[in-house]
Amino acid sequence: MIGLRHIEPRGDNGLPRSYLPLGRAVRLLRVQIEAATGASLSFRSPGPPALWSATGKADGGAILRVAPGPLLSPYDSPETGLSSLQLRYAGRPIGGEPPSPDLGDLLRARGLSGSNRFARSLKQASASLFAESDRPALALVDPVTAASPPSLRAFLTRLLAENPGTHFVAAGPDGCPRDGAPTDPRLTVIANPADPWALFPLAARIHVARWDAACEAALAGFEAECPDPAAGPRPVDEMAFLALRYGAGVHGFDPWTRQLIPLAEAVERVAWLRDRFLGNDRRVVLVGVSGWKRAALDVFATGPAGSPLHTMIAEEAATLARSHDGRVQAWATRCPEQLPRLCAEAGIPFARIEDGFLRSVGLGASLEPGASIVVDDLGIYYDPRVESRLARTLKEAVFPTGLTVRAAALRESIVARRLSKYNVGLEAVGEDWPTDRRIVLVPGQVEDDASVLTGSPQVRGNLALLQAARARNPDAFLLYKPHPDVEAGFRPGAIPEDEVRRLADRVVGGFSIVDLLDRCHHVETMTSLAGFEALIRGLTVAVHGRPFYAGWGLTEDLAPGAARGRRLSLDELVAGALILYPLYLDPVAMKPCTPEHLLDRLSEARAAAPPSRLALGAARHATMRLRYALINPILRRLRARRGVRSESGR
Repeated sequence: MIGLRHIEPRGDNGLPRSYLPLGRAVRLLRVQIEAATGASLSFRSPGPPALWSATGKADGGAILRVAPGPLLSPYDSPETGLSSLQLRYAGRPIGGEPPSPDLGDLLRARGLSGSNRFARSLKQASASLFAESDRPALALVDPVTAASPPSLRAFLTRLLAENPGTHFVAAGPDGCPRDGAPTDPRLTVIANPADPWALFPLAARIHVARWDAACEAALAGFEAECPDPAAGPRPVDEMAFLALRYGAGVHGFDPWTRQLIPLAEAVERVAWLRDRFLGNDRRVVLVGVSGWKRAALDVFATGPAGSPLHTMIAEEAATLARSHDGRVQAWATRCPEQLPRLCAEAGIPFARIEDGFLRSVGLGASLEPGASIVVDDLGIYYDPRVESRLARTLKEAVFPTGLTVRAAALRESIVARRLSKYNVGLEAVGEDWPTDRRIVLVPGQVEDDASVLTGSPQVRGNLALLQAARARNPDAFLLYKPHPDVEAGFRPGAIPEDEVRRLADRVVGGFSIVDLLDRCHHVETMTSLAGFEALIRGLTVAVHGRPFYAGWGLTEDLAPGAARGRRLSLDELVAGALILYPLYLDPVAMKPCTPEHLLDRLSEARAAAPPSRLALGAARHATMRLRYALINPILRRLRARRGVRSESGR
């Protein structure tokens, strides 16, 4: 290795043109490191090693040290990408620019520090440590010091030795490891992440292990002391603190795409993720979530109190929630019947979870994880018997102009990108459909789906829907599209072929719903999301059931009791259904995201997958059919024993 360092060709900036990526973290962050250094990380060409340094350690050797930057989101990791990196080669910083004048204002306004995993307010026990008349001093443990037990112990030991009679509280944005702290009656350790911005005004004095760690204190208007003479002189002003913390060697990245961006932009994006993280202010107990869904659901449910706990049993869920002062969220179709009652009796917040309306490239029935969910603390959107959070929002919300403008842009982008919930199916190219007749699309549904069983009181099956559609449109060219799950043989709802051909002019199984909507004039449905997707494309929709999008003056409502008592514009409906109600996940970065960002990911995934009827290979299709035929009935019986009386056959 030593010999390789000497023969590595140098670039125009005097730095090596390539490095050897040693260690998993460096390899995971390769794209970001290459973007920041302008060099390649490869084993194919000789070069000095690139090593991960979680403690920010730097030395003068011919080594590229890669360390976490000072600005991170709660969801950042080498696997998911970091919002900032600090890079040094041979002890010297690589790249980075002087902080912009507005960076300090942004950090101050957003209250960011470290990985931003601390709760919005101090817990009562932590705040009470500073409530005594003789207030303790704060030993502010920055993330770099927290990651190095020897450095942490040296810092705290020096403080205790140089300040006899002083009581210290050791705390920091990433917590203070107890095993690295000395044992002393004058030292109290807050092990969990604590908000330094909330601690500053409570402490008698503030001490830091290194001057760059005092940046937030300086931005908040508080002076800090550093006991280590090797740390150098105190920075002269706020801009000097910012330059020390966010200047040379520090690079900002988009938390989702990993592209280089200015640090000021990274601050805003990290703040958005931090606020999403803080939304889970209590530990979440997830009930009825299958193993293949858990990776995504864990991201949605993680917060300052930790990652979610999983169970399938109602009593255990209530016990866990009580012991952790948490909340319970259950997959709607797998919720034990007694669970809402148990939570209500114990005063535990309870909500149901389901897939959102922009989900994936591939079917949920084929175990393709979803990238959006809804969390409903009232009911669930597909069951009109109980008012859902979506229904109440649509009924009561005031939709400001900015929100409806955003909704209009989102709607137009979905249409322009030709996206739908599942994004499966072939293009309907070359179909010889008439140009002189009204083309009506009848989307079939899964007949044991809860939205049909609870939301379509009169027309409750695909044959009945097709019969009603033909009776209402005797002269139309009727297209019948079987539901993809039914077409795949996973779920019930198939219509005998002779009945279909008697009523429909064409069966259009396997085609993309978007392609079909592009070529038809009208949709007849029970409760299918295809009706909503038709609305946003400007088609007329007749609804035989009571889906969430019916009753607002945008559809022809045929079921009794569909009226909502309020009329909405299309963009108000879109704002409620696609912006205010769901939560979204970037399925690549595995971080929460906006619906607009998810559209990018869905477009990329669909472009990468060759067009197919179900976005499902033959082998996996056969495996899934076997699962639904043999395994799922057993699972349903087991769930029934746990009190899960699902209105869905899933």
